[in-house]
Order: sequence, then C-alpha cells, then structure tokens
Amino acid sequence: MCSKLVLVLAIVVAVTAARLVTVSGATVGEGTLVTGESCRQTGVLVFYRIKLVTSWSKKLFPKHYPEFRPPPHWSMTFGQTHNASFRLYEMKQAASVPVATFAETGQIAPLEESLAQQQDVLFDEFRLPKIRKGKGASEATFFVDGQHSSVSFMTKIVPSPDWFVGLDSFNLCSRGRWIDRMTVPLHPLDAGTSSGLTFTSPKWPTNPPGMIEQITARYPLHFASSFFYPEVKHLPPIAHVTFTKIKEYVNHNNVHKKVKRLKHKQRSKLVKKLSQETSTVVSGYGGGSGGYAENAVVDETLNAADCRVSEWTAWSPCSHSCGLGKRNRIRSVLQTSRPGGRECPPLSETQWCGSARQCTVQDSYFRW
Repeated sequence: MCSKLVLVLAIVVAVTAARLVTVSGATVGEGTLVTGESCRQTGVLVFYRIKLVTSWSKKLFPKHYPEFRPPPHWSMTFGQTHNASFRLYEMKQAASVPVATFAETGQIAPLEESLAQQQDVLFDEFRLPKIRKGKGASEATFFVDGQHSSVSFMTKIVPSPDWFVGLDSFNLCSRGRWIDRMTVPLHPLDAGTSSGLTFTSPKWPTNPPGMIEQITARYPLHFASSFFYPEVKHLPPIAHVTFTKIKEYVNHNNVHKKVKRLKHKQRSKLVKKLSQETSTVVSGYGGGSGGYAENAVVDETLNAADCRVSEWTAWSPCSHSCGLGKRNRIRSVLQTSRPGGRECPPLSETQWCGSARQCTVQDSYFRW
C-alpha cells in the first residue's frame, strides 16, 4: 500500500513538472510564452526619472578650483532615449562636430539639428536644467520602450576647455527586466578637441583632434592638469546619475492617453521656463486697437457652444542668432467650449529657424 502511494505521488509530481516551464528563474503555467526578455515585449512603455547630482567642490577637487569668472557650474543636460544602433559619443573615438561643439561651448543647437535627422532611431528627448553651482542636482523624466531601451546624455563642465560628463547607450533593460533603480558614478571626460589643461585655459584647438578619453588622476600626464593628483590612485566621482522607474505600462488600451498626459506634465515646467526666457512684446498682442477682441478667428461653421480663439500672434524672434533655433507663436481663448461644443484647438506653435552655421568661438601654470 505504501509503495503504491509513493508511485502515485511520483506520477503527480512528474505531471506537474511537465506542465510548468521555468525560464530565467521565473516559473509560469503551460501555454504562457516567456522569452526571458520581458522588457522587449511589444506594448511595453516605461516612465523613468533621471536625477543628476554633482559633487564638484573645493574639498574634493581643490586644484585650480575656479572661485569666480565664472564660478563652477554645469550646463543644461541634453539627452535622449534610443535603440541599439544610436551612439551619442564613443570612448576612444573622435567626437562628432555637434558633440565637440557642445563640449566646448555648451551650445545644443548643433546637437538638435543632428538628432532631427535621426528620428527613426530616437524615442524620447529630455533636458535637465542647469546646475548653477559646483554641487547641486537637477532632474527630468523620459520614456523608453522595448525597442528603445537605451539612454544617453551629456552635461558640460563650466568652466572647462572641452570637458563634460555623460553616459552613452546605457541600457535600462538588464537580464530581461526593467531596472527599478540604478545609480551610476560619473567621471570627467575630455572631448579631445581643445588642448587646455586647466578649468580656465584658453580654448586652443587640438590639431588633429584627439579621442574622447576619461580624465583621471594621471591623465593628462602633466603636473599643470587640473585633475592631476599623483598621490591618489583614483579620482572620486565628480557626479552621479540615478535612474528610477516610475511606472510601467503593458498592453493598456489607453496607454497613449496616459503617455500624452505624462509628457505634458513632465515638460510643462520646461516649456514655461523657455517661454519666459524667449518672450518678446509683439505688436498687436493684447487689448486695444488690433488686439485679440478685434482679431478673433471667424469660422462660419462654429456654433455658440464651440471654443473660440484669437488669431495667431507674430512669430517670436529666433532663439539662436546662429545655429539652429526655434521660434513660436501663440493665440488665446476668447470663449471656452460649452457642453456639446468643440474643444479648443492648439494655442501654441513652434518652428525651426536659424541656420546651420556656427558661432565663432598662454595656458597658466599653477603650483599646488
């Protein structure tokens, strides 16, 4: 009797095992398709926060620490999410012209123009505000999906000849799973296009240009280098970046609506800031003769419940006098929509402007 019971239990265990499949440490029921690459599934959209924390201080990096003209700070961080075929920059390789321009001057127009031609490999773009001191933090949010799981970004060290921090093609899909939270230390990088050794060195073009290299306690191997500390083996990180997964959407019918709301929320502050910086008084804007009340858009098909808007203002001046920039125009709501009426159309428009031309741009040795 006991032997029969053991045999029955063995058969039950065998059948149960046959109906279960274990892949990458996960056990699933029969009929469930598991590839071990869950973040590669179609219909997956993930919302991430990026936070950059900088630690450039006189205590950590005392040599040549710039006290003024200008004081130490960081440029705007410019980044994008993309597929595996895109590279923003590559270590031990020459910097592209847009990357070199950003590393030397902090101008993002050449990068914007270059990336506008690669929309097929890019997914989302993000910008972190400038950090006004050597130590500080800024953050933003972005989206990735199964086909665009990598993130790249750059931030210029100011002042510096052509030094920056950043990441190239950091994959947020690890072992088939989206990373929940990850902090990555960042070290200064040399774009290889300007030969200055100190933070405040004049920008002498490197001819021929060198490769992108990590700056270390012994590279460049010159006592005048601002990061030359032969008494230490490794420099401390000058910054850290943290990626935090906020939300993951899988096969939701209303995912696009959620994306639209999240994108609007994440960028509303930046749009507001940019509009304040580039706002210009335009003739005909506001009340009085020629104002909105007299410039209302007339549409014979509108009914009394529909939203009514004014005509567009004139285009604002281009945001860049040289290089690729943007300009915008706006209109206002004269009458909000009522029940049963049409919703209001877009109230702002943006256009590219400017051109592809670029703005034109004795090392001091200190004992320490």
